[in-house]
Amino acid sequence: MPRPIITDDPLETVEGRWVLRILLRLKDGEHRFSDLKSALPRISSNVLTERIRALESAGLIERHYLPPPVARQVYALAPPAAALKPALDALANWQAEIDAGTPGCPLSRFGSDMLND
Repeated sequence: MPRPIITDDPLETVEGRWVLRILLRLKDGEHRFSDLKSALPRISSNVLTERIRALESAGLIERHYLPPPVARQVYALAPPAAALKPALDALANWQAEIDAGTPGCPLSRFGSDMLND
């Protein structure tokens, strides 16, 4: 298993387009590459691959291989990313409020595309 890349600023690991969206998809369990690609239709396959590799290098996600007959690889949050789950849950709840058009939520007018890109 590769050693995580440690940066001086941990926020550098989660900044950048698509990173939070990928982590939000993985917060509740493992997903195949094609599942992530389907959930994020505006991301190119090359960029998704790049972001996944960066998150793996940072130690935030890990790849698992499923046994035959499935014989597929899936991605999941790595144990160090457990500390991010409360923040990811809060972001998911915020997104749900936006999607539902909750009265008083100032971002309701933007709709679900804001975080789902």
